[in-house]
Amino acid sequence: MIKPRWTTLTLAGLVLATACARPRTNPDTVDALVKAGQVPLEARTDLMVESVETELPPQVDEYRLGVNDVLHITVVGHPEFTGAGTRGEGQLVGTRIQKDGKIHPPMLPGIQAAGRTIPELRADLSQALAEFIVKPQVGVEVLRFESQRFYVLGEVDEPGVFPVDGSRTLLEGLALAGGPLDSGNLEWGYVIRNRKLLPINLADLLLRGDTSRNVFMKHGDLVYIPDKEDWRVYVLGEVMEPGIVQMNRRGLNLAEAMAAVGGINPLFAKRSEIRLFRGGWQRPQSYRLSTEDVYAFGTSIPLRPGDRIIVAPSALATYSRVMTLLTPFLQTGVTAATISGSFN
Repeated sequence: MIKPRWTTLTLAGLVLATACARPRTNPDTVDALVKAGQVPLEARTDLMVESVETELPPQVDEYRLGVNDVLHITVVGHPEFTGAGTRGEGQLVGTRIQKDGKIHPPMLPGIQAAGRTIPELRADLSQALAEFIVKPQVGVEVLRFESQRFYVLGEVDEPGVFPVDGSRTLLEGLALAGGPLDSGNLEWGYVIRNRKLLPINLADLLLRGDTSRNVFMKHGDLVYIPDKEDWRVYVLGEVMEPGIVQMNRRGLNLAEAMAAVGGINPLFAKRSEIRLFRGGWQRPQSYRLSTEDVYAFGTSIPLRPGDRIIVAPSALATYSRVMTLLTPFLQTGVTAATISGSFN
């Protein structure tokens, strides 16, 4: 976490840059940002900004079996081929997928199960049994989902680790965790999958009823709801020390945030390609600035919690790049201490 730091050299550099700055290159953007800090939200109707549209790949409620999943396998009319039976109290024991990814039904060689869907495994078993039975009727169901997990952490009632079953959605996952607390900031809650930040706004999902991005949970997914009191902005790309800048109640302006990360890298930054993204993860607004804008007017541009600033080495200040650069900082924020503490 980077806290605003002030040195004579940094402030002198900003003053010198301001004195030598060329005319601002994006006056409409600067005016809009200044106005955004001065005019109440409901009165701002004419800001010169660009809306960013994000997309999610198609969602499929498909479950692929994994090691340690427990299956119940039946063959109609042939109990000798059926998997493990019941315990004394009537509970089904089932057949566990072994570490090699295979199951070993009676009288059959090892059958690959990990990575297969239930219909695929049923077809594989039917083919193997066809050597012994005419038109075998095979049934396969999952007794216990034990191979895949997702995490719901932060400001929820019961943070924890929950099983993936192929049909469990994000809303259902949040419900399993007891739902968000009043102290949670849904606007800045996020979902990380395969080390990538998904463009999902939890406030849209839970407060405004937009279920268009109620995704199916996958193995390793991390859902995190931060505290409302955790105010921060993110400064990424070609700056000297990319990272998170903590805000306080006094506020933070663009010049202060840039100073906190050591300023813009003069060797690699593209002077005309600085973007400030504001709003939720799903449909943020984009402001395009130049280094001249930052140096000359940065003290007049107040930032808001959650603002993302990227300084690009070339014309790469896109929202997808911001999402990629931001994910490691978000993952680092959910430390092992936080995770272990959440389950106490």
